[in-house]
Amino acid sequence: MDRDDRSRAGDAVTLAHEELRELILSGHLLPGQRLTQRELSDRLGAGRTPVREALRMLEAEGFVVSRANHGITVSGLDLQEAEELFAALLLLQPPLLARAAREISDQALRRMEELSLVMRTLPQEPRDFHRDHAEFHTLPQATFGPTLDRVISDLYLRLSRLQRFYYRGRRIPAFAQELDLAFLEAMRARDGARARRVQELHMLNSAVGLITDADPWHRFGPLIDAAAGVGIHLPLGEDRRLTAPVRATWSTPLPGYRAVLTGYVVDSTSEHAHPHDDQELDPF
Repeated sequence: MDRDDRSRAGDAVTLAHEELRELILSGHLLPGQRLTQRELSDRLGAGRTPVREALRMLEAEGFVVSRANHGITVSGLDLQEAEELFAALLLLQPPLLARAAREISDQALRRMEELSLVMRTLPQEPRDFHRDHAEFHTLPQATFGPTLDRVISDLYLRLSRLQRFYYRGRRIPAFAQELDLAFLEAMRARDGARARRVQELHMLNSAVGLITDADPWHRFGPLIDAAAGVGIHLPLGEDRRLTAPVRATWSTPLPGYRAVLTGYVVDSTSEHAHPHDDQELDPF
């Protein structure tokens, strides 16, 4: 196989991978649905080999599951997986934001401003909103180094699947935009401590909101341990449950910091923190 043939084969795999991932994220391929290479090849107009390679990539990313005697099926909303992904992201990304705030480029800040404006003012399809939201929060990662960038980007990709599955047909809380704006303001001010606090609050709200809305009786574990590891106390209720609004306490106060008012996790360390009214954005 010459170079051109290898290039075309690679392009076919990339295209099949992107098309199949979007079919899953958009709900055209449902959780638990069994997939066959023949049917997918016919649907995509692609060869069996690119489809097989694309399915391997999707399995590595958590979009599909392959089991003996069951074939390949679309992954569902696994709350234990969601909690572990949020826990890993909480441990990895926010502590690195102090350096990111110092070293982020003006170009990256301008791109964050553009994305923030689009998400706040333009009607978007769910896939476009989640794509822009992930890019917004991963732009500071250019300062982390290539290995950490890849690891954290993979966590965002996996969470994007779960969040798009969960939010399909639902509304995004209005305070999510306020958290993004607060994060952008902290990065523009080169205030790494404030950027970290806002991002931690954002992640905890996303985690508690998604998981408790899906299952109010979920028994938390990894998220509690991860939060404690970065100096955040989350008060567990009976049977290791969290009931919103969760009053979280940070071990390190930030003088002059005003917490964004949210609906799932309240920053009780801030004297201004209290539950947010249930305002929501327009539905998709």
